[in-house]
Amino acid sequence: MTPLTAPSPAIRTVRYAASSTAMTVRNVAFMVFTIALPVGMYLLFSMMFGSEAEGAARGLIMINMAAYGGLGAAVTAGTQIQEDQRSGFLRQLVVAGLSPRSFLAGSVLAASAVIVPALLAVGLVGLATGVQASPSEFVATLAVLWLGLLPTILIGLLLGMLLRGAASMAGGVVAMMGLAILGGLWMPLEMFPNWMQTLGHATPTYWISDLGAWALFGGDLSLVGLAVIGAWTLVLALLCLAGMSRAVGLQRR
Repeated sequence: MTPLTAPSPAIRTVRYAASSTAMTVRNVAFMVFTIALPVGMYLLFSMMFGSEAEGAARGLIMINMAAYGGLGAAVTAGTQIQEDQRSGFLRQLVVAGLSPRSFLAGSVLAASAVIVPALLAVGLVGLATGVQASPSEFVATLAVLWLGLLPTILIGLLLGMLLRGAASMAGGVVAMMGLAILGGLWMPLEMFPNWMQTLGHATPTYWISDLGAWALFGGDLSLVGLAVIGAWTLVLALLCLAGMSRAVGLQRR
């Protein structure tokens, strides 16, 4: 009789990511919030301002609302970490041999998957309502937004580890709104006081929008934007890994 072989760390990570993704997408309120709200806001802003700049404003509104929808999905998905700990699922994963690094990687994969519907929904509605983009430009824009949202996923995961129960959800909402406002996703950052503009330029969301505009309209790639997003990603990844290690260590006691 052939002995059973334990799954590799990669397989465990993928299985956890698939399980977390399935639990998240079955949450009807979550899906409505991350899809219907940004689509509705896109339609509203597009109707009000879409014809400006010879229609180019509509494309920028699509980028910002897609980023906003992805931001909401990314941050909210992080609260699932707290749910895993509260339900005892994390203890089961530890017993099954999932390491902190694999747990973090699986959580990021799951959150990355659930932001795709929000990006696609806003993007497709944008194309249907007059946004001018070739297939390659459209795909490149969504891909850039998807990759750029990585630090916001880590923000959600960190909040899910640091806060408990309803506090994690409240913290996620505050973080999401703050990043959306300071990142200029709801209205141009130039409308705010200078000190808010300075803060906005330090947020990843401002540069996510900027990189999305670069993918759709062309122009120079912002190295500053890449540096800001990269710095946020590195610092948050280290903090999340430390938090995961602590959480897993507590479950092993």
